[in-house]
Amino acid sequence: MKRLALIACIAIVSLSLFASCDSVLPGDPGTLVVEAYLDVGKPLPTIRVKYAAPLSSSRFLDQKDVEDAHVRLSLNDQFYDYVYAGDSKGVYEPAGNGSVIVPPGAVYALTVQVGDHVASASGVTPFAISIQDVSIQVGLKPVAAVLLDSLDLGLDSLNISLNTRTGYIYPVQVSIDWLAEDASLNSWIESSLNPITPFSSTIVDFFLLPSAIFSEESAQIDGALRRWEGVYAVPVSKESDPLPVHELRVALLRSSDVFAQYASSRLDPVGREPISNLIGAVGFVGGVSIDSVRVSVPKQ
Repeated sequence: MKRLALIACIAIVSLSLFASCDSVLPGDPGTLVVEAYLDVGKPLPTIRVKYAAPLSSSRFLDQKDVEDAHVRLSLNDQFYDYVYAGDSKGVYEPAGNGSVIVPPGAVYALTVQVGDHVASASGVTPFAISIQDVSIQVGLKPVAAVLLDSLDLGLDSLNISLNTRTGYIYPVQVSIDWLAEDASLNSWIESSLNPITPFSSTIVDFFLLPSAIFSEESAQIDGALRRWEGVYAVPVSKESDPLPVHELRVALLRSSDVFAQYASSRLDPVGREPISNLIGAVGFVGGVSIDSVRVSVPKQ
């Protein structure tokens, strides 16, 4: 019975997929994907160019590297040609311009041509972000919590159940201060708290705030500083267990509202593909500024 139920379930899912998918011609290379991050204060970026089959296709996981693209980047009216980097998975590198540094507030434009197909993107790089202080608060004792280990789907009954257990966690509250930027620039921030050593359960973080994407203008302000507060969890077995000593990577990324839309849509379970800022392709090409620090928790 289980085998028959499984076959029936697969058949229903397969029919639904093929009924809703678009046809793809054998000679169709798919959708052009371009990715590049112009990191302020760093050398010119590498640029990734590839083809991906449409999400509506039964072969949407297939990818093909593009080796014959013509790639040119302009930065404050200076032009830089790119060359294919051999067997580097569709990666293009600056042709002899490795010493050029991406400046803040620079106007950029990227053009990628593959045959007769042209893709482009343009924008302005953000000003550099700089973390000024990181403060950490941890309770003296862990708190009881219901930990979600996995999601269990029963094929026989099509019932969804949760695998849970009772345990304890230390909620760790982290505050990050950074130098404020002119609000008129409409900058957006992506923040993240990432323990260097992974713990036994990370699903509980879904209910906390280990990362966020938000308008810089909306962040708390204290004089010349902006502040964001996040929380992540460290599971322990018993109430008497101390907080494990670990390293935490704290990171801030500053970019534009275009990046915020792209980054938010990457994890959207409803959306079919991330929002793109390219004309003639999907993916993301834009300026970013990243700063990160490592801290010991609890602080020694």
